[in-house]
Amino acid sequence: AELKMDLAERGDAQQKTDVVSIHAQVLEVTDEGDNHRASVRFTGVIKDSIAMADDSFDEVWHLIKPRHGQSGWVLAGIQQMV
Repeated sequence: AELKMDLAERGDAQQKTDVVSIHAQVLEVTDEGDNHRASVRFTGVIKDSIAMADDSFDEVWHLIKPRHGQSGWVLAGIQQMV
């Protein structure tokens, strides 16, 4: 619902976000059943073309990958740390 509101406010204007700085820290890597699971914390600063103001972010991305086969890492969820 929040994304729909953001898109409606933006209208036809193109959105562009620049990553000013980014830092990644692997928090945990585990094996769970048939999957590898990793949690990576990303912190940094982005600049949105609409707001034109720097905005900091702090979030943990949870990724999974099958233990067998050639499949790559898949995003399983994002946790906001603010």
